[in-house]
Amino acid sequence: MKPIIIYMALFSLLLMAGCSFIANANEDSKTSQAEPIYDVNIQTEIVEFEEYHITVHYPDTPNNQINQTIIDYVNQKKAAFKKESYKSLQENEVKSSHELHIDYEVLHQDHRFFVVQFEETMDVVPGEPVIKKTTINFDKKNGKRIELKDLFKEDLPYIDRLVEFTAGVLKKDGDYSENMESALKTIFNNNLHIALTGEGIAVYINSVADFPQKIVLGEKAVNELLRPEYANALELTGNIKKEESVYKEEDSTFSAEDYRSKHGRSGGKEVALTFDDGPHPEVTANILETLSEYEARATFFMIGKRISYYPEVAKQVAKEGHEIGNHTWDHPRLSRLPQKEVTQQIDSTQQIIKQVTGQKPDIIRLPFGDHPPVTFKKEIGTVPWTVEVKGWQKLEPSQVAENVLSQVEDGSIILLHDLQPSMEEAVELIVKSLKQEGYTFVTVSELN
Repeated sequence: MKPIIIYMALFSLLLMAGCSFIANANEDSKTSQAEPIYDVNIQTEIVEFEEYHITVHYPDTPNNQINQTIIDYVNQKKAAFKKESYKSLQENEVKSSHELHIDYEVLHQDHRFFVVQFEETMDVVPGEPVIKKTTINFDKKNGKRIELKDLFKEDLPYIDRLVEFTAGVLKKDGDYSENMESALKTIFNNNLHIALTGEGIAVYINSVADFPQKIVLGEKAVNELLRPEYANALELTGNIKKEESVYKEEDSTFSAEDYRSKHGRSGGKEVALTFDDGPHPEVTANILETLSEYEARATFFMIGKRISYYPEVAKQVAKEGHEIGNHTWDHPRLSRLPQKEVTQQIDSTQQIIKQVTGQKPDIIRLPFGDHPPVTFKKEIGTVPWTVEVKGWQKLEPSQVAENVLSQVEDGSIILLHDLQPSMEEAVELIVKSLKQEGYTFVTVSELN
């Protein structure tokens, strides 16, 4: 009898251990299926020709498939813009420079979803810029874009239900108007933009002044419309936000006046190297090494949005005694913006430069060498350039250097850029040659 009892006890223990193992395995499986929170970088493309200007910012993630979809979207927008620009130039007697400006915001990401919204401004007809938004929801699990037809159950009239839910939120908030549901249905059928969030679904209404631009439909309301896979994923994921770094303002800054008091004026030939469009985590850092090697100081006109991604690079520029100037928040052509937006572009960049580096810029360089559309505050002045290389992106570094050196004279302000790796070699060739010719490298403020 005793052996039977012992065997039964052993069997029970093994059964319990097996159940525990299976439970743990299931938990491990869930954990392994969760994707990491992406460390997002920013990519910036800036192109300038006489006929048109292009500025494009887009996110760069660790997921190659997501990146390729975003690049394809960007290329489609650029191709469409160039086609419209060419058509306009052929049809209109008045020739004006056109602009494409694309910026983005990461609306949400968690362990399953990555959601980004682009704002596209196409300025082809003078005074009539076309502004649109594109929202893309990605499934981190496979890197694919989630289309509406795949997100919602196919046997449900999800447009009608979304209209119903959205109208309900608007009525609750006191934003009711006649024919609301009819208007919403027209909008949703023609141009429905939604974003998956940790709260449910955000519906974007971009083109109608009578409605809020964003309406959040709670998870409980929309789950019945979603395919089970996505409904379950929304329940499991929370609205995980990346912690924002807090930068302490420096107690003091190394200014142009500090440099003069320490080194004095050279009394010889001087030149000011200026770099636009950074900071870049690699290109700017490598240029700093070259400048340090030749004891050269320079002025960096930085884009505020890029500083928000690479604050340590901006901080290093300031720490090494270089001057930092304002280059707006996201590099639009300011002449097409209303004064309020111009002020936001400048002030936001002033604030982040001060917050990150301790420097308060008193100089600005306008994107594309634009003329100021408004009178700036007295404490900030625009800085032009006297030496530039047109079409430098298509030239070899040696050709860029040769072109610059052929134009330089005492007091020159040289326009360079710190986004493209090819500029690193060109900078070294320029600095080395000018050093041999007896030039001293100063900041713009020192030169003036």
